[in-house]
Amino acid sequence: MSFYPLILLAAAASAASGAPQPATRAEVAAQRAAIEQRFAVEKAACEQRFSVSACMDEVRQRRHGALVPLVRREHELAEQERHERAAEQIRRVSEREQAAAQEGGQHRERLLAAPHVPAPAASPARRTPHPEEAARARQQAEKQAEAEAVRRRDQAQQRQQRMQARIAQREAHEKARTKPLAAPLPMPALPASSASKPN
Repeated sequence: MSFYPLILLAAAASAASGAPQPATRAEVAAQRAAIEQRFAVEKAACEQRFSVSACMDEVRQRRHGALVPLVRREHELAEQERHERAAEQIRRVSEREQAAAQEGGQHRERLLAAPHVPAPAASPARRTPHPEEAARARQQAEKQAEAEAVRRRDQAQQRQQRMQARIAQREAHEKARTKPLAAPLPMPALPASSASKPN
């Protein structure tokens, strides 16, 4: 009888009995590395035995059993870190909101304390463009639109030419790749009995 299951049971019992759990990710990583190193040695020992498969299965089961508490602790640490980050974010947002509210109150007080300044005179209405300037701007816009249309037309023609070249290249490749047709099968010979029978 093998004593490995007993070690596995003892490890599970110590984990359940409240053995000190690693407090940080670094401690978890160190314990994981130690477990992996220990099981690498056991795996090498298994490879020297006659029944490698059964031994490897036992090693995998023990490794899994030893890693389960560490994985659970990693998840707990990750959850704790998420909660801490969320609390920190909430704190930063509340600080920003308080600062904005305080600044808004100070701004309001400054406005109330400031002497009343009359509003500047209304600016003259926007100058209407001269008809020649309007015509010149319209002609420039038409030239730009025409140049854009020519550019798009050229791009479309280039795309079409590239596509036709690819199709031709593919057809040439297919023709070069196909085998020549096989010789036709010979016509079946008529049976002697049907050849001599008159219609």
